[in-house]
Amino acid sequence: MRKTVSLLMILALGGILTAAAQAQSKTVPFKQLQLCLPKIDLPGFTKGKPQGETSSVLGMSTSEASLAYEKVVNENTTQTITVKISDTAGVPMAGIGLSMLGMTEFSNETENGYEKSVKIQGFSGTEKVQKGEYSSAEINLVVANRFMVTLDASGTSDVALLKKLLDSMSLADLAKLAK
Repeated sequence: MRKTVSLLMILALGGILTAAAQAQSKTVPFKQLQLCLPKIDLPGFTKGKPQGETSSVLGMSTSEASLAYEKVVNENTTQTITVKISDTAGVPMAGIGLSMLGMTEFSNETENGYEKSVKIQGFSGTEKVQKGEYSSAEINLVVANRFMVTLDASGTSDVALLKKLLDSMSLADLAKLAK
């Protein structure tokens, strides 16, 4: 029991030190993050224009780039997929949460969907699918203990669409921006 508590304390201290070091780093400008967004089209979807912002307040800064895809299924149904890359280097303690997400392994399943830990292109994260009337799919990945890559689909639970977009992204190139 003591070894477990000691290990958890060491991991938490490491996360705090990582977060403190990252908070002193400048965030990557959103224009650079936009270069890491998917370049591909999805059949049947309309791809929007990349969006982004870099902001700073009280010595903390964040940067984010996003891209949306939309598909009109019928007059009452629209499917949307949003890809977002967030740089949390300028936010103290954000690194702790990101490092914890990368260390967690789990799998849950219900009659309406599932949630599990995943590893994609060598980066850890989570995958969540909700089926039924309010179907959705979501993948969150932690890249270089600094960037959060989120793919969020609503109106569809087809996680393969999200994986296709991820396959078109070079997360290793994104990780290089952390240096």
